[in-house]
Formats: sequence, structure tokens, C-alpha cells
Amino acid sequence: MPDARLTPAREEENVYADVYKVLLAGMVASSILFAVGVVLGLLHPKYIPLTADWTREHYHWKGLVSGLAVLDPAAIMLLATLLLILTPVVRVLVSIYAFYVDHDWKFVVVTGIVFLVIVLTVALARLGLQ
Repeated sequence: MPDARLTPAREEENVYADVYKVLLAGMVASSILFAVGVVLGLLHPKYIPLTADWTREHYHWKGLVSGLAVLDPAAIMLLATLLLILTPVVRVLVSIYAFYVDHDWKFVVVTGIVFLVIVLTVALARLGLQ
């Protein structure tokens, strides 16, 4: 049985509070990682060519993990970028859950469709479809 004290305005505030916390956490964590990457890059400068070969070699999971293991500034900033990109996706998932908890089925469906569009876009891009 729903709580009588929980008015629609309070339910809406609950959803916004959860989304706010996710967005804030993602922004703060990625900003800290960017700062650490910049500081390490300034302490141990090295030339990064950013050519296609260098990108293929470093921009994959194995390269990211091995770079993080040795505190490579480029890997840390890549992780920060990945976290910053994934923050809105997590926000959508948190919104789906918050709307579900609040029994707001219309927004569960709408937000679910948004998440499905995100997943399909990533899947089609991964398959090389344009």
C-alpha cells in the first residue's frame, strides 16, 4: 500500500534527488580522474602522437587496464572520459528504477524507450552500421 504521506510532489523530488546524486557523482569522479591524469602527465611528460595506430593500440579494454596498472596519464584520462560518457546512461537507469519505485508506469515506459534507443545506437555503431 502506498504511503499516504508521499504526495506526487514528494515522489517527483525523490526521482530528481536520485538523478542529481548520480550526475553529481559521475561529474565529481570524472573530474578527479581528469585532474589526476593531468597532474601525472605534467610530472611525467611524454609525447602522444594520437595517430590511428596509437589509438588502436591504447583505446581498448586491455590497453586501458594495463595503462591504469602503471598509472599512465592517458589511460586515467580515458577512464575519466568513459565515466563522463556513461554518467547519463546510468542516470537513465536510475530514472527507470526511481519511476518504477514510485509506480509511475508512464515514465517507466518512456525512460525505458530512451534506454533502448541508447542501447540500439551503441549496438548498431559497434556493428559498423551508419
